[in-house]
Amino acid sequence: MLIPFVNFIILIILIIDLGKSFGQGVGFGIGLLLLAVIFFPTLGFGSAQYQGPAAGSAGAVPAVSWPSQTA
Repeated sequence: MLIPFVNFIILIILIIDLGKSFGQGVGFGIGLLLLAVIFFPTLGFGSAQYQGPAAGSAGAVPAVSWPSQTA
């Protein structure tokens, strides 16, 4: 985000991926970008649930795995 002009492209990609991570489409991600005052509260207080990272591949395993709690 520190490189001039490239940061705008990266910001657009990040916001669209944020919408996809909550199960929304690209249109919702563009709404997050253009009308953030409306769409971020809708995402935060609405019924959307976090579904995992959208930027990674579909079959990838998470980078962090929690240890099992066997007693």
